[in-house]
Amino acid sequence: MMDSSRSEQRADIQFFHAEGEHASQIYRRMKEVYGGQCLARCTIFRWCQRFEAERVNIKDLPYPRQAHVETNSATIWAVDELAHTAESSDHHT
Repeated sequence: MMDSSRSEQRADIQFFHAEGEHASQIYRRMKEVYGGQCLARCTIFRWCQRFEAERVNIKDLPYPRQAHVETNSATIWAVDELAHTAESSDHHT
């Protein structure tokens, strides 16, 4: 059975697009192979547009409402300071 994961299918889309196939041809070919597990037609068209714009990373982009998390030493230090300050004020009350 074919791997029907999204990343596998995106790699297929990227390959077929690089070969010069139109999005509708890609959809038909993938529907034959993946059947009910095939990505939606609009999703395949969207990925073709992304590859047309020279986007080569096939990983998911963050969702619009997904929080951006960044951790670095300055952030860790600031959180430690806040925790220490809060802890100190709790002991003085």
